[in-house]
Amino acid sequence: MGSQEQIFSLLPRHIRKIVQAKIASPFVLPKTKDGFLNMDSTVSPFGTVGTDEMYNIVPDSETKTLKKELSAFSKTNSNQISIGNGSDELFDLLIRTFCNPHEDKILCFSTGNQRVIHHAKMNAVEVDELTLQGDFELPVFDIKRAITKETKVIFVENPNQITGKCFSNFDIIDLATGFDGIVVIDESAIDYAANKSLISMINLCSNVVIIQNFCRAWGLSGLPVGVAYAQPSIITILNLLKPPFSVNIMAQRMAIKAMYVTDQKDRIVQKTIEERAKVKAALEQLPNVNKVHDSETNTLLIEVINVAETIAYLRNEEQIYVFDASSISGLENCIRITIGLGIQNMRLVKALKNMPAKTSKGYIFWRKMGKTLRKASMYLGIFKKIFGAGS
Repeated sequence: MGSQEQIFSLLPRHIRKIVQAKIASPFVLPKTKDGFLNMDSTVSPFGTVGTDEMYNIVPDSETKTLKKELSAFSKTNSNQISIGNGSDELFDLLIRTFCNPHEDKILCFSTGNQRVIHHAKMNAVEVDELTLQGDFELPVFDIKRAITKETKVIFVENPNQITGKCFSNFDIIDLATGFDGIVVIDESAIDYAANKSLISMINLCSNVVIIQNFCRAWGLSGLPVGVAYAQPSIITILNLLKPPFSVNIMAQRMAIKAMYVTDQKDRIVQKTIEERAKVKAALEQLPNVNKVHDSETNTLLIEVINVAETIAYLRNEEQIYVFDASSISGLENCIRITIGLGIQNMRLVKALKNMPAKTSKGYIFWRKMGKTLRKASMYLGIFKKIFGAGS
């Protein structure tokens, strides 16, 4: 699959009509010139309420400056890039672009991104979920057997959001080259394993789309910027279909500024990796932790002795929230934590270290007894005040 015509043939009939219409009558903003009065735009000329900043002008619908910077940063061409309002918009756009509602299917994995499943359901597209093999490897043969004529898109998280591991490059390439639909590789967490990025695949496989964003190490979760890399045959279609002003002015500016100081992002990544190693080593010494899986992201998957008790203890006693992975097949006793600042990481380690003592029957008994005595003392004080006041 390599030509524009072959990619075009994958589009549902109603999407094909929209694309053809947009190609025939492209949306073009009027070019502004000195002395011209633009009475076409509906924006207010009175500036922005509440600030001296000027946000009353619509953002660059083609994100040209951001694409130029991303092109240099990622060593790709601008026509291989589409920008969205976070990766969520791009997931939704890809499903709507290539899948017929109530007819087509997407294929993903049980440890995969739940946002993808959400967008599939929102677009009335059926989801086939497969379980990862042994050491969280892609079940390539199972995937090939599961592919049907209705399978239009395969989503692969690399690194995986739950396990924190990257898949074998060979397995992903084998999957992409043997599939006639679209393969979407979600690299949202690739900042922590940049050498494992498969962005170069877009020059080899015309059906591959790489998704990245600025949410993790770049720290721009509050100003979402998602990036899709693919061959121009796919990018052209996505750019025609996506909302023109979905990426706001500030998000575009901050993403560009962030790329000017990539060394700061690299230091954050390195610090996170160092903290991850410290936390992993500390957790492996605890008796209530069975295993800490290796990770290539800013998370750790931890197998504990009693997952329900651990989650309840951390939340209720230590005010620490963790991700419950126990409902996922093969991860029945697992929680996932996100690596934070040093003091935050040590707080978690200390909490898990103290858990056996704080959940023992003797500790619970005396704690309940203490609460009972404090309540009795409080009521006694109230009675004394009442009767003392009346005497």
